[in-house]
Amino acid sequence: LVTYVDPATGALRVATTAGDDEYYRSDGTIRVWDAETGDVLLVIDVGSEVKALVAFADPATGAPRLACGCDDRKVRVIDPVAGGEALLVIDVDSNVYALLVFADPATGEFRIACVTSYYGKAWVRIYNPVSGGEALIVIEVGSIVWALTVFEAPATGALRLASGSDERDGSVRVWDLVAGGEVLFVLKGHTNYDVNALTAFADPATGEMRLVSASYDKTLRVWDVTKGGAALRVVPFEDNVWDLAARNDKSGLFVALGKRWG
Repeated sequence: LVTYVDPATGALRVATTAGDDEYYRSDGTIRVWDAETGDVLLVIDVGSEVKALVAFADPATGAPRLACGCDDRKVRVIDPVAGGEALLVIDVDSNVYALLVFADPATGEFRIACVTSYYGKAWVRIYNPVSGGEALIVIEVGSIVWALTVFEAPATGALRLASGSDERDGSVRVWDLVAGGEVLFVLKGHTNYDVNALTAFADPATGEMRLVSASYDKTLRVWDVTKGGAALRVVPFEDNVWDLAARNDKSGLFVALGKRWG
């Protein structure tokens, strides 16, 4: 589930993938909804099961764009207003499990990071979401990664990538993108369950940057992004935590948890 603003009307839109069987596998479509009325405005046929979905603005025009990672080993960039054929198709060589769009703080250029996996190994591949082409950076991250987020190192402004691992170790790894993928530290504490959500936010009390991870172990953990170590805070929940989102000013946190409806 992602949101964006319709440039013509200023109305909030919601884009979702749709499940069509008992395992909630995507039916190969993306649906665009009116956030106020709940009406479906557009159905986009991607043609392959959608594994991951993100929204971003075209850096040249400001127009909304959707990027979806698909089961046919491709990432597609789509116009959610006009629909139709993909504006760009990037061949990523293997299945896509997570996507993230971010701006390079040094250049302001947009980048798209996608998690791909093949025979138990996983990589984060970073591409230009406007021109496509070959991966700019490839980082081998070990086991399958279900969540990604980026943040700037408080001391230097350098870009950092955090990845959440699968149930084999339940760890969060922080990588140096400038150094081409050197792992800086590994955060451990989740009890061997998938880390399925990550985000970064500024501590309202101190202004210090924090990394937050959520897992199927029914906990949310807050970490120091500058030095790693044990979690600063562990928040237990009565059910699985599915997603996390920081406020736009990064001073607060929204948590989605519970069972799927039905």
